[in-house]
Amino acid sequence: MHSKQDQLLAFHCAPTLTGLKPANLITHDATISFYNSQGADQMTFILNQNGIRIERICSCASRELTLVYNENRLWEHLNQPHIWGFLVSQGYPMYNDLKEVLEALKGRVARTNGFPHEIGVFLGYPLEDVMGFIRNKGQNCKMCGYWKVYGDTDSAMKQFDQFTECRDLMIEKLIQGVSITQLLSLA
Repeated sequence: MHSKQDQLLAFHCAPTLTGLKPANLITHDATISFYNSQGADQMTFILNQNGIRIERICSCASRELTLVYNENRLWEHLNQPHIWGFLVSQGYPMYNDLKEVLEALKGRVARTNGFPHEIGVFLGYPLEDVMGFIRNKGQNCKMCGYWKVYGDTDSAMKQFDQFTECRDLMIEKLIQGVSITQLLSLA
């Protein structure tokens, strides 16, 4: 039997766990902990060995927002000049390390009435689509899948198919009794 953490990670984060994306977000019930429990500590250890980190972005009494990310991949993604330029235009100063950037993101989430839409660049969405979403206030997209597409629909569709295939394969492995930590230990 697989844990609730395994189910959430397989369904929402398979592309990050397998290196297809720099990060994924999970909104989940606060009773499902990725922090400070025996099972969570073992999972965190295995994830960390694979360069995957889990970070609580915000929480309230009943819900949590958790970022699951590949540390190196996310830092490389954010360090692209066009991505930094965009983040600076959204009020982020330049940072020396990923931890500082994530702390700034947490602050933005806490201060924003709604949700800071620049989070899409943290999740690896194409900048054109993130900017299109902001400019159009989430309306008038060309296609909707894992994100709203305002730019290259062919490229987005290929990525959506890869993400779905990856997720389905990971869920299939869970159904067969293989845990996320076992899958990552084999990698």
